[in-house]
Amino acid sequence: MEQANQAYSTKNWNTSADAFGAITKADPANALAWLRLGVSLHKLQKYDEALAAFKRIESDSQLGASAFYREAETLTKLNRKDDAFLALNKAVDAGFVQTDLIQKDDDLIPLHEDPAFKKIIDKADAVAHPCAHQPEYRQFDFWIGEWDVFTTQGHNPAGTSSIQLILDQCVILENWTGGGTGKSFNHYDTRLKKWIQDWVDSQSNSVHFEGRLENGVMSYFADSADARGSPIRRHMQFVPIDADHVRQYSQASSDHGKSWTMEYDFTYVRKK
Repeated sequence: MEQANQAYSTKNWNTSADAFGAITKADPANALAWLRLGVSLHKLQKYDEALAAFKRIESDSQLGASAFYREAETLTKLNRKDDAFLALNKAVDAGFVQTDLIQKDDDLIPLHEDPAFKKIIDKADAVAHPCAHQPEYRQFDFWIGEWDVFTTQGHNPAGTSSIQLILDQCVILENWTGGGTGKSFNHYDTRLKKWIQDWVDSQSNSVHFEGRLENGVMSYFADSADARGSPIRRHMQFVPIDADHVRQYSQASSDHGKSWTMEYDFTYVRKK
C-alpha cells in the first residue's frame, strides 16, 4: 500500500494502476484502493476500466460521494453526458458539494454549457451553505447594521449596537453597548421552526428567547426571573420601520401574561 500511494502521489499512473490493481485483488473490500485504481486508470485514459472500479464503491459510506464524482468525470470523457449528469447529481446528494472544484474541473468542461450543470452547482451550493439559501434565515436581516439607539419616547441616547451576520450567514450576532455591554446570538432553528435568541451581558445576566416572524415583526418570548428571582414572562419585538430605522420594544408580565408592563422602547437609527 505504501508503494502504491507513493506512485499515486507522484502521478506515476502506470505503476499506481498496477499496484492498486494488485491490492484490490488481494483485498476486494479496500474502498480507497478501488478509488485510486479508478483514478489511475482514468488518467491512463482507460475509461471503461476506471468506471468499473468506481462502481465497486458507490455504496461506501465515506468514499461513495467521491466515487460518483469520479464517475461523472469518466462518463464525460466517454461522451455520455446524460449519465454524467446523473452521476454528478448522485455525488451532490451523497455530500460532494465543493462547487469551486466542480466548476474548475477540466474533465467536466463539456458539461458547462448545459443548463443542467448550473442547476447542479446551485444544488451543491445550497447544500454547502444552507443558511444562505433558505428564506427563513433571512427574515431578521433588517436588523443587521451599525446603529445608534435612542429611546423612542424623548429620543434620548440609549446606546449603540453592531449587528453582524456571521457563521456563513447562519447567525445574527448582536454587540450592544449602553449602560453596560452584552451580546446575543440569533438563529433560525430548522427543527423547532422558531427563531432563537440567547442573550448574555457583562453582569452575567442571561435570557433565552424563542419566537418567530409575525406580520413582518420579529416577536420573541422568554420565561425568566426579575431581580428578586420572581418568575417573569418577557415579550420582545423588533419592528422594521424603514431601511434605516428599527424599533425594539420589550414588555414584562409577572402574572402569566394577563397584564404587561413596558421594560424599554428603543429606536435604532442606522449610522451613516
